[in-house]
Amino acid sequence: MVMNLYKTSFAEDGHRILTSSNAAEAMAELQDEKVDLLVTDLVMPQANTFELFDLVREKFPKLPVIVVSGKYKDHPEDFTSKGYKVAAFMPKPVRLAALKAKINEVLGIVRPDGKPLNPKPRA
Repeated sequence: MVMNLYKTSFAEDGHRILTSSNAAEAMAELQDEKVDLLVTDLVMPQANTFELFDLVREKFPKLPVIVVSGKYKDHPEDFTSKGYKVAAFMPKPVRLAALKAKINEVLGIVRPDGKPLNPKPRA
């Protein structure tokens, strides 16, 4: 499964990853854990994904969100018009390297041009 591949790869990079297979689980994780970034699909079972966005908007307004979706790839303005703050919108299929680069950018680990924020000095 793609989620497990991503989880393994990000864990190898030193990130602590929480995964949820549906919106209800994601909402519970957000309530119970400190989360620095939410990466979510829009189509998940057992809850309307927009309920997740309502929770984020209400209780975690500063939490950056990256949406990965095949359904709404051309409509990020639908989210901003509803007051949802989406840091990035990535259409499926998304390459792991592209997702990593976007996450690093959103978290401030690298600049938008892909260069490190604090490059190591050359010896």
